[in-house]
Amino acid sequence: MVIQDTYPPQIVDREHVILSPHDRVARFGITERLLHWWIVALFASALLSGMAMGGEAESGPVLNLHIASVILIGIGVVVALVFGNTMAVLRSAKELLTFDRTDVSFVRNAIRHPSHRSHVRWGTFNIGQKALAWSLIASLSAVIATGINSWSSGEGASGPHAAAVLVTLALLTGHVFMAVVNPSTRPALPGMIFGHVRRGWATEHHAAWLEEQDRNDPSTR
Repeated sequence: MVIQDTYPPQIVDREHVILSPHDRVARFGITERLLHWWIVALFASALLSGMAMGGEAESGPVLNLHIASVILIGIGVVVALVFGNTMAVLRSAKELLTFDRTDVSFVRNAIRHPSHRSHVRWGTFNIGQKALAWSLIASLSAVIATGINSWSSGEGASGPHAAAVLVTLALLTGHVFMAVVNPSTRPALPGMIFGHVRRGWATEHHAAWLEEQDRNDPSTR
């Protein structure tokens, strides 16, 4: 059974006013959103159980929960790919992890003219989001590798694991700040909760992506 990505024809805003579908644009489907929050929930479980264990990797239910949380993250990814909208997940992953000409041009201009800020027509993700994604992949890989080493080596081997966790927490803190606090980027949060964002915000921050959306779906114009 495949999970279908659907979007409501009308959206109710915080003032309970019915908005036209033209005021919103679909950002992420249900598979992508469920997978994102699944990873968030399981990472939180792994973090809290790791803190409960302290610096010792002893056997017991807390350690079992810690290990199970990490394993379940991988299982969630597999389930999403098998039973969900596989193409949507793969497409988003490709766009998030691939640097294109726009990214290269932005970096080149930033180096040549560091004080000059120009408007960039970003695609689905901007270069900051891509850099964060790669940084999180690297730090999480370090967390897993050092965690396995800490578990197998016993007491006294948890230092590198703790350091990797702290780096990952710092990256995630930045991500949460941009998603929840920063005024210019927090309008993106509804896209990962409800699946849609305001068209005006998308026009300003992801113009190239929005134009592609409109080309593929004339009803959003």
